[in-house]
Amino acid sequence: MTLHRGRIGKSVEILGIRELTRDDLACLREPRQVSAAQKLRDPHHRLARLIASGIRLGEAADRAGYSYSRAAVLHADPTFQDLVANYRKQVDAAFVQSQDEYYDLATSNMRKAERMIAEKLEAAEEEGETLPTRDLIAISRDAADRFGYGKKQTNLNVNVDFAAKLEKAIQRSSVARGAPPIIEGNLVRKI
Repeated sequence: MTLHRGRIGKSVEILGIRELTRDDLACLREPRQVSAAQKLRDPHHRLARLIASGIRLGEAADRAGYSYSRAAVLHADPTFQDLVANYRKQVDAAFVQSQDEYYDLATSNMRKAERMIAEKLEAAEEEGETLPTRDLIAISRDAADRFGYGKKQTNLNVNVDFAAKLEKAIQRSSVARGAPPIIEGNLVRKI
């Protein structure tokens, strides 16, 4: 059995126990190779196909669901560039056309849905009706994060140095009781 970094698969059997040697530990110093297949997932492949088809990076990022900055980082990665080069060999006009049609249809549907929601809200407002709160919240929350108003979470990490706090408390309590303050130092006698 050879040594591995990370998890050992379930199919590994331990056949014996022996002492480690320097040669056994040498493999831990070697850089770990992560295959491109493990690193790149389906969304990466979609972005690579879109870029390979000749679509600008910003538009490809939109269609694949990535931010422009994340797509730019991926685009600069050598493994991703190899993937794009492989897809350039495979891309044909039918793929480009199908992507354009799908994107246009999806965008059109979103616009129609937003227009219908707006009309429904206006009709309810004109008639003096109120929509159920859960519907209004769903409409508001679904769109808010697309415009930078998503739910925000604030985490506060507080590090407390217990020893320092305890020393300060002891000093305060001794001064409050009227005891003279404790002065630490080294006594140096001159002869």
